[in-house]
Amino acid sequence: MWNKDEEVKFFAESLNIAAPEKLFYVTDGGRYIAYWPKEYKGKKDTLQSRNAFIGSYTEKWVKEILSPVAEKINAFPVLKVKCPDIGLTSDSPADLAICRTSEKYQRSEDILLIIEVKMSVVWNWEYANYCKLS
Repeated sequence: MWNKDEEVKFFAESLNIAAPEKLFYVTDGGRYIAYWPKEYKGKKDTLQSRNAFIGSYTEKWVKEILSPVAEKINAFPVLKVKCPDIGLTSDSPADLAICRTSEKYQRSEDILLIIEVKMSVVWNWEYANYCKLS
């Protein structure tokens, strides 16, 4: 399901709204790479900005995959669900939940399943040649 084509789509969509240095590490030599190679000896930093982009993209991706399953049980996949009664607040909503209603604010009895989406880029892409991924 998740494959290289999905990652290309992720980067292509994200590069429409973000600068490459928000999505790729920049080496001392000016290369833009998805991950630091083990043999890299230059200065390294920790890239946090990509986390928000990949999180948003993969949450929507999982929602699309689970939509047909939810429909079969007359339920809805809902992003960023809030239910203060069970600790799902605006500060910490569920990434995705399968619910009896399509609302973002849910009653606990209407939440059937809570899903925490934890995905990342798998392949070590390089951004080069004016927005082409290699």
